[in-house]
Amino acid sequence: MTRSFPRSDYSRQLGHRAHTGWLGHRAHTGRFVGAMLAALLVLCGCSFDPSDHALPGSGVRGPTYRLNLEFESLLSLPAGADVRSGGISVGTLRAIDLEPHSAVARIDVRDSVIVPAGTRAELRQNTVLGDIYIALLPPENGGGAPLQDGDTIPLSDTDPGPQIEEMLERIAMFVNGGSITRLQDSIARLNEVLPEDPAETRDLSAVISNDLNEAAANIDQIDRIVVATDDLSQRLDAARDDIGFLFSDTARYRLDRVPYFMEAVLNIVIDVNTMVTGLEWLIPRLPHINDNLETLTPLLREPSPNADELRGNAAELVALVDEKLVPFLLEPGIDIREVTIAGEEESPLADGLVLLRMIGALP
Repeated sequence: MTRSFPRSDYSRQLGHRAHTGWLGHRAHTGRFVGAMLAALLVLCGCSFDPSDHALPGSGVRGPTYRLNLEFESLLSLPAGADVRSGGISVGTLRAIDLEPHSAVARIDVRDSVIVPAGTRAELRQNTVLGDIYIALLPPENGGGAPLQDGDTIPLSDTDPGPQIEEMLERIAMFVNGGSITRLQDSIARLNEVLPEDPAETRDLSAVISNDLNEAAANIDQIDRIVVATDDLSQRLDAARDDIGFLFSDTARYRLDRVPYFMEAVLNIVIDVNTMVTGLEWLIPRLPHINDNLETLTPLLREPSPNADELRGNAAELVALVDEKLVPFLLEPGIDIREVTIAGEEESPLADGLVLLRMIGALP
């Protein structure tokens, strides 16, 4: 059985089928493309880093040259950060490399911008939550020759600046660490110490103000005290070894021996005092001894041109001893071969007397 439709209905059904088929084909194609894109993203996701690709509109147009900036830390510096000098954008961050002792920011600078030697590089922010950028600060004296492609601004001429994370951390430590409470306690104790009468407080403030004015008027004296303190510190540092010896075991041992030394010195003083006391009888006679010495000195020695030259009786006595007596005692020059008695043969008494005189028995 064949069913017939009016032409208008047939055309409407045919168009509906064609439209339905086109939609189904389009949906199938969309699912296929989505699956392919998902697969590509999964396969390439491990090697894709958005920071390695500049966003549209970023970067520096025209010719550029590259500079290397050494920083202690570049933790918060975003990829493609702006490089400014005098508030004007002059370049952009190309890459960050980690060195053994620093983090190096490699930037591209417009070829028309001159960066002199001695330029400082700092990390700054326009607002607290704004993006961090690199600020190039030329030296005030004009600096040296312009930096060329591949030159480096050393670590001594860079400053990472305060990071917002560190500031928030310090604020949190200040608030949570009880600093505000301690400040309140200090203010409360200050209020307790201050007098209740406002007039007394004003007088106290006037005295403090006067003291501060006097300190300001005598700032040169304060400077002298500071200089003297610095000089004393340097001297103490230079005498560090001697000061260390004073506190050593050797110095302690010697210090322990000081009482014994003082006791020995005191005993010597006592003995000297005893000796002087015993010689008190000699003091009145010293002038007479001096007169006698003045009389005896010319008899013993005559004036000589040199202090080591001896003249007078003392010199003759020394010569006698050195030249006569000592050689005689060391090697006598008398050779006695025979002793005879001269006298009368008939007088033995006379011979006995001569013998006694020879031996010294008789004068």
